[in-house]
Amino acid sequence: MQELLYMLIGERMADGYTMYQQIYDNTAPLSALVYWLIDLIAGRSVLAYRIVALILLLVQALTFNFILNRYQVFATRTYIPALLYLVLGSITYEFGMLTPVLIGHTFVILSLPYLITVSREGIENNRLFVGGFILGLAALCYLPLGLYLVIGFFAVLLFASNTFRSILLMLCGFLFPYAMLLTFYFYTGTLDEFTEMHLFRPWQFKVAFILPPADLAKLIALPLIVLFFSVMSSLSLPQRLVFQVKFQQVMWIWLLVSLILTITRDEISANTFILLLPAIAYFGEYLFTIAIKKWMLSLAFMLVLVSTIVIRYRDLFGISQVLELSDPQLISKGNLPDVPQNETILVLGNDTRYYLQNKPATPYLNWQLAQRDFGNLDEYDAIYNIYLNLRNEMPAYIIDEANLMEELTYKIPAVFGKYSATGKNNTYVLKQ
Repeated sequence: MQELLYMLIGERMADGYTMYQQIYDNTAPLSALVYWLIDLIAGRSVLAYRIVALILLLVQALTFNFILNRYQVFATRTYIPALLYLVLGSITYEFGMLTPVLIGHTFVILSLPYLITVSREGIENNRLFVGGFILGLAALCYLPLGLYLVIGFFAVLLFASNTFRSILLMLCGFLFPYAMLLTFYFYTGTLDEFTEMHLFRPWQFKVAFILPPADLAKLIALPLIVLFFSVMSSLSLPQRLVFQVKFQQVMWIWLLVSLILTITRDEISANTFILLLPAIAYFGEYLFTIAIKKWMLSLAFMLVLVSTIVIRYRDLFGISQVLELSDPQLISKGNLPDVPQNETILVLGNDTRYYLQNKPATPYLNWQLAQRDFGNLDEYDAIYNIYLNLRNEMPAYIIDEANLMEELTYKIPAVFGKYSATGKNNTYVLKQ
């Protein structure tokens, strides 16, 4: 259902509608741009979304491993971090969803070499501007990822020679893409909507679990176990080079920031924990190179690999009931509501399944944001906004899950008076 919402955003944008002004949703602008491009190329395709997500996951793993090897973070060149990243990144199908977190996380990893190389490359502190700029792009994919600036601050303290100037350069780089975007929305008259839906909405900490907490704990138990033993292994190692010690301190902060972002999202699901993969990959190298017999390390990795395969393909192996893992957000043909198909519709409610075989109409795609109007029907401004939005784009059908049609017909008869009940599923059809 999460993927369906992203597809609907891309589809609406491909039809010529603009984010925040004609599409009410808090999806960040750069992520919405990605969904728009995919819709232009492949349409509403789950396969296309999964392929792009897989490519991004592969890019993240290889890029992170390349950074570790290039800057000699470990004593020897290794590919264990990339291997762990890809294996544990395959533990659930949710890690393969093209979410704003996955898109933005790619930019976070790309910014890392620009934050840790200041002292190694002399006076090239202007690299911090580039690092801040890339973090700004990450925030434009998913705003809370801007919290990774904390890592930048600590990297400046550890690596930079001129701390104040370096911090200013990084902040200027971070704010630069926002300055350009704010200018664009100012001249297009969408600044207020952009500020409300992008800058303020993601910080409303009303945590909700998409998956039941017990199922979520089962899914992410293996990555957390690997992380725990990896961290314990890193603490038992002897003293290393100064740069390696500083980098490990940066990764401690990375782990802390990732944990904070993971548990403070407004909707917590398995895909949230993809933010922990770089820390697991980094510390995991210490776990699988400790001074014990190689067959024991090989056995430990095989256990991780087999456990990942069993959890990922539990339905194929027929052990979902044994593991007691459910996927309530999956849409199947058996749980689709009985509604018209290939029509334009407006759903007054949270259930996006109605859109699976139909196209959305009006800006009210996200029901939570639609409450700014439909939740204030005793205010003139809200009534007038609804009238303007539906007058310009009247859907063929309205699905009234919130039982608002009677009040809407009474208060806005010029629009809602043109609809009549069909007699099923609170569905109303536009009169011919």
